[in-house]
Amino acid sequence: MNVDTNIHFVGALSPSHHKSLIEEANEHMRNISVDGNPIKGYRVRTEIWQLDLTAVVYISEKMRSGQIRGIEQSLKKLFDKLNQLKEQIKAPPKRGRKRTQKNLEDTITSLIASYTPKDLIQWNLRHLTEDTFELNFWIDREQFAFLKERWFGRRILITNRHQWTTEEIILSYHSQSHLEWAFKTIKNPFHLAYTPQYHWTDQKIEIHGFICLLAFLLCIIAYRRAKENAYFRGSPHALIEKLSRIRVATFIESQSKKTRGRYKTTHRLEEMDEDLSALARGMRLTKLKTKTNIPFSVYN
Repeated sequence: MNVDTNIHFVGALSPSHHKSLIEEANEHMRNISVDGNPIKGYRVRTEIWQLDLTAVVYISEKMRSGQIRGIEQSLKKLFDKLNQLKEQIKAPPKRGRKRTQKNLEDTITSLIASYTPKDLIQWNLRHLTEDTFELNFWIDREQFAFLKERWFGRRILITNRHQWTTEEIILSYHSQSHLEWAFKTIKNPFHLAYTPQYHWTDQKIEIHGFICLLAFLLCIIAYRRAKENAYFRGSPHALIEKLSRIRVATFIESQSKKTRGRYKTTHRLEEMDEDLSALARGMRLTKLKTKTNIPFSVYN
């Protein structure tokens, strides 16, 4: 497969599609530290999709606990339905077509497959009398223990950044939420909006995109400064709204002999409430030179 080696990526694979890699990882797990937290992981350089990739398999305890809770909830719902079916097939149907063991087996198999992993639930169906059956079902405890200990919580990450440490690969994957947040921020219709763009040629669309990205980066720099220096706790959009309320007033003084008949102007920040004033001080806006280049004329 021809791939541009200058394009680097970190991605995830489905464990169900790479069971052999999970089995290999289970035998070679070791303790690693990610952002100061100890986790179990395994790293190997291998070929996937005809690409030379580094694969990292690690155990997410949060995901593992969530999967176990999800299975337990699914089992409760499944057992309710199976118990209901069990009571129904004990008695012959009052009307309609006759039951057959084949149809019931297909129904039970489909029902179990929609709620739980394969082989977790064992069952048997015994024919009693005409149109009546006895259904028994139970959890395969060994299979459940296998899923808990050797399957649940496994994540597979792949990358062509072979020089990165295992910690860097995992943290990079976790930071995808930051990218999603950035795209969400740019889609805000009131601030930093990428659309509507009002351009129709590729060149102008590219320039428009660059300017929007530059505006976003400048906004994030200001947002970071506001959080660090002014302890701001709102969103970037709330920061833009607050900053837009900080205005410069121009005062025009009467003519005097000192100014030789010319008008003298001074520029000051308008009065603000305490919260806005604290934000302005934290971002050092009160120390900036407030002289503006806006021309004005005075008519007598």
